[in-house]
Amino acid sequence: MTKIRAGVQLYTLRRYLKSPKDVPVVFEKVKSLGAEVVQVSGMCRMDATELKKIADDNGLPICITHVPYDRLLNDLPALVAEHKILDCRHIGIGMMPGEFRKKGLDDIGRFCDFLSHTAEALAAEGMTMNYHNHNFEFKKIDGQTIYDYMLQNTDPRVQFIPDTFWIKAAGANPEVYINKLSGRVNTVHLKDYSRLGALGIMKPIGEGTLDFKHILAVSEAAKAENAVVELDFSRRPYEDLQRSLDYIKSIY
Repeated sequence: MTKIRAGVQLYTLRRYLKSPKDVPVVFEKVKSLGAEVVQVSGMCRMDATELKKIADDNGLPICITHVPYDRLLNDLPALVAEHKILDCRHIGIGMMPGEFRKKGLDDIGRFCDFLSHTAEALAAEGMTMNYHNHNFEFKKIDGQTIYDYMLQNTDPRVQFIPDTFWIKAAGANPEVYINKLSGRVNTVHLKDYSRLGALGIMKPIGEGTLDFKHILAVSEAAKAENAVVELDFSRRPYEDLQRSLDYIKSIY
């Protein structure tokens, strides 16, 4: 099995990525934290050739992206061209659009069809379509867990980006779901979980209750290639990323 590369989801640093001139500074800082890869998400739009040069200059391959649904729907050829410049094979969507979450499994099924058709088109280009979960996918509709329904009703070429915090916050087990995704996961989102009253609290890696030594072992067995730290909410994101990456290196 290939050792997983640890990295950073740039959505964590979105407040520092408002314009193209910010990007080289952030990449340099992320490299200094010890990241091996980055996911591009939540940052300013910029020329793909320029972004690739910044990534190369800092030795930070772009392992996957999150892109808007409307671009996947209406601008796929341009997305493919951009990702080829970035040397990034994996295109992701960060959340199921609200229009598919209104009426039940029929709407979920329409979204599954969208993922499958997009995955088929991307496969012809040597690329993959990837879906990132939150917690609502672990609710039941008509007796079926949405996430399980999605696994069963998408083309096997559709891949998934399991998010450890949101799976746990939904009352499910991250390791169980990563194992279910074996062969259909190239990138895992790592964020720790703690509980405060009835609320799940997002924490840097190693500062909550999740067993990341086991999670990384299961991820490796499931053939994941990358594990990126994503902290949706952090008052000190660079410090929290540093502690997270240091902890990952201490256990993996």
